[in-house]
Amino acid sequence: MIQPQIIDSDWQALREPLDDKARAIELAWEFARMVPSRPHVLDLGAGLGANVRHLLPRLGRMIQDWTLMDTDATVLGGVAERMQRWAHELGWGMARNPPEAGTPGAVGELILFGDDMRSRLTLIQQDMSSDLHDLGIQRHDGVTGNAFFDRVSAEWLDHFVVELAASGLPPVLATGVQDGRLLWRPEDPDDGMVVELATAAAQRDYGFGPPLGDQASPVLVERLEAAGYRLDGARSDWRLSGLRARQAHLDLVDILAAQAEARDPAMADRIGAWRERRRAAVMRVELIVGHADILARR
Repeated sequence: MIQPQIIDSDWQALREPLDDKARAIELAWEFARMVPSRPHVLDLGAGLGANVRHLLPRLGRMIQDWTLMDTDATVLGGVAERMQRWAHELGWGMARNPPEAGTPGAVGELILFGDDMRSRLTLIQQDMSSDLHDLGIQRHDGVTGNAFFDRVSAEWLDHFVVELAASGLPPVLATGVQDGRLLWRPEDPDDGMVVELATAAAQRDYGFGPPLGDQASPVLVERLEAAGYRLDGARSDWRLSGLRARQAHLDLVDILAAQAEARDPAMADRIGAWRERRRAAVMRVELIVGHADILARR
């Protein structure tokens, strides 16, 4: 699993265009058909709001309410600026309001508006690792999460599914779930060594217990099916090649090399040599990072 040591604004900005290009759009359309005419959707691990920016226009609803929930108040603090730029590009306006009184953890409220739409985004800073009843799933018509479910533990997922069942099994759209496929074409003899070390280094606790990592997709499918959901899935791989993907490709090589070296400092020289070969060849190879999108419905 590719994850930097700190999941910060730079990492989220890096992956947003990669995710947007790779997403299984048909699952987003299907999720949109499942929610009511004025949906209230909970986005877990919202970060800078990339998932909402992708899904909000695709729900096709004039009035929408979104809850953007994350544990990191600093990252949530960057949502307004990103949303402002995005709204301007679409010809929409945006207003910033203080959070509604009595909403636990609320750090802000954004109103997006245009000629035929109005959406309210409530930003919630909350420790999502403890009492999952506090997520408020029962108050929402659907749940989404991008690049989130590979960071949670099997135990956390069990509690999450219990809350989904207690809330009537609302639709769940999990996107950008890494599935362990990571390869270059053509290959380098040390690709396997670096990926193995980097994957081991990425299995750290993100606050939810031992992360599912590359096993997130099958475990998520198993738990949701056992709860009574029907599942649809599709690949949403990152495919990086050529000039447009050059900087993202270089950044991912650097992240993998740093992860691998952190796992085994004794291999630093060999890892460094691999990094330089991969950087030098970036315009001649394709990097595939395997992801899956999963839609759960009653």
